[in-house]
Formats: sequence, structure tokens, C-alpha cells
Amino acid sequence: MERSGDAGDDWAANDGHHERHHDDRRDATDFADMNVASDASAVVAATAPVPMTNVAAPAPGHRGLRGRLHGRLPGRGRGSLRLAGLGRHGLARWNAASGNLRGSVLSLVAIVLFSVMLTTIKEIGTGLPLTETLLIRQVMVTILLLPLFTPDILGALRTKHLGLQLSRGLLSLGSQLSYFMALLYLPFAEMTALCFSQVLFMTVLAVIVLKEKVGWRRWGATLVGFVGVLIMLKPSGGGFNGYALLAVLSALLVCGVTITIRMMARTENTATIMLYQSIVLCTAYIGPALYWWVWPTPRQWVLLVITGVVGTAAQYIFTLACRIGEASALAPMEYTRLIFAIAIGYFLFAEVPDLATMVGAGIVIAATIYTMRRNAETSPGGTAQG
Repeated sequence: MERSGDAGDDWAANDGHHERHHDDRRDATDFADMNVASDASAVVAATAPVPMTNVAAPAPGHRGLRGRLHGRLPGRGRGSLRLAGLGRHGLARWNAASGNLRGSVLSLVAIVLFSVMLTTIKEIGTGLPLTETLLIRQVMVTILLLPLFTPDILGALRTKHLGLQLSRGLLSLGSQLSYFMALLYLPFAEMTALCFSQVLFMTVLAVIVLKEKVGWRRWGATLVGFVGVLIMLKPSGGGFNGYALLAVLSALLVCGVTITIRMMARTENTATIMLYQSIVLCTAYIGPALYWWVWPTPRQWVLLVITGVVGTAAQYIFTLACRIGEASALAPMEYTRLIFAIAIGYFLFAEVPDLATMVGAGIVIAATIYTMRRNAETSPGGTAQG
């Protein structure tokens, strides 16, 4: 979703996402820090759905609230039976739908929730120090994820890659700070479009760090995509905004997060990766947050709670979507983020995207789509054909 975590934790690093999706669909860590640098990205282990029967059934011999009310309501519960029938019918249709369709729907729901989370953070704005906002958010996310840690907290602390764990945490820290700083000072649509450059950076870093081979077509698409980024940055015009560089930096750091996770995914479990991230982020935020602490107003507390709960729910749903749908089917849903960003910016923050943003975003999205298509076309040896 971050997930800048995290984005914090999002939504794209799609290059690595597509490759990993087919390697190990059950490893939720593959989706950490996608798109929004969200720190709780995809931490949910394979979770079986709750059965729809025998939920909150009354004790034997006890009629329960439904039984007590049944005889008093007009129609003796026929409306309730009809609703129950519709519910069962809807559930049956949902289960009968293809995995790609269900995954796409869940991905869209996650994107909506991510947009809500980002809106609340932008609404809080500079009313609170950013480190305080992110500390409260991270503490809430950690609390909500405690069931993942508590079965064996000491076991979750055992790692074979302490250096990579700490590096991943520091990269998450940088991506969150740069992402959310850009969010506060950039138009929503521009910030979202700039973050699509993650896939382009991933192509470059995959060659440098992971020694992957990239053909001339993908290099060409990457260069064209960076031209789109430059158009949005407007380096020679009076509209240049230095905070746009922070959005690009966040995209680059998220790629670093993705690479470190790929290097650890074979030996480290989800709980370990997420626990070390929580430790690093809380440790980094607590000092500055306490030094510049400002007590939130009741309204700000409500927004902070929404940020933590909705962001965690978005990561959970996004992880579930990635488990049941193919990466190639889910990828196009990512670009609905720009639609939501334009709508939220226009209706809530009176932001109107300029021509440079729209043209640059179109170029970046086209280059990203092409790059992802080439990623899917691999030779038998695993090398991209183009």
C-alpha cells in the first residue's frame, strides 16, 4: 500500500513485486514499503477467512438477542431472512469469482484506504511536528500488529542478517520522512505521479545491486520515464518546487527497501522483518518527537487514530489481494491512485494539477507499464528479453 511504508506504508516498487509474486506468493514481506512508504506494508501472514457460520452463537438454551426480538418485530424476521439470503448469495458469487477479479477488487479497496490515510496526514499538516505524527502512527501500527509478534517475541528477534535488518529500517526511515514531507508541501496529484518513478529506479538498482540483466528496450523505457519525471520537476521553470525532489528521493529509497527485503526474504520471516522495522522507526522518531512535542487536539487525535487504523487495514487488504490475484492483473489498479489523488486534491485541498504534471505523469505511467510488461517476458533462464 507504506505501503512510502513502509510508504507510510503505501504503493509501487512494482518491478520487484512482479518477480517475487511468482516466487513465493505466501511471503507478505515482498510487498513491504510499497507505494506509500508505509511501514506496516504487507505484514499479514496467510490468514484464513473467518467462517460465516457459528459466529457469536448464543449459549445452549439461551435465545439470545435475536431470539428475544424475533417475535416482537413486524413480519417475524422475514426482512432479516431476505437480507441473510442476499448475504449468502453475495458471498457465493464472491467465492465463485476468479482470483484475479477478487484480487483487483481488494486492491482497489486498499488503494481507497491508502488515499484516506494520506488525506488525514495531509489534513494534520504542519499542525503537529512530522516526527510526532509518524511516531504516534508507528506505535499504533505496532500495537495493531502485536498478534504477529507476541507468539514468540524472542524468536522474532533472532535474525541472520542484523546489518540488512538495520539497513532496511534506516531506508524505511528515510523514505517515510521524505515521502510525508513531500505530501505536506506538494499537490496531491504531483506527489503521487512522482512516486510512480519507483519502477524506473528499480530497473537501475536491479542491475547495480542484484546484477540482473536488462535489455535495451527496458533501458529505453527507463530513460523515457525519467524524462517524464524531469517534466514534472520543471527544473528550468519558475514553478520548480524543491519538495518534488523529496518525492523522487522517497521513490528511490523505497526501491532500496525492496532490494533489502529480497535479499532477506529466503531466510527471514515476516514478523522478524516488521519487528526490526518498528524498533528502528520508533527509536529514530521518539527523540525528536518528544523534544518538539505538541499535544494533539481532540480533532487531531481522531485523525491520528484514523491514520493508524486505516493504514494498517489497507496493508492487510493489499496483502490479501496479492495472495489471491496475479501481479499482472493487480498492477493496472495502481494507476487509479492518480485518479483518487486528483479528486482528493481538487475537492478537499483546492489543488488543480498543471499541464506539466499531467504530461509528465502520462509519460512516467506509459514507461512504467512498458517496463512491467518486459519484466513479465522472461527467458527460460530468468533473464528479461528486453
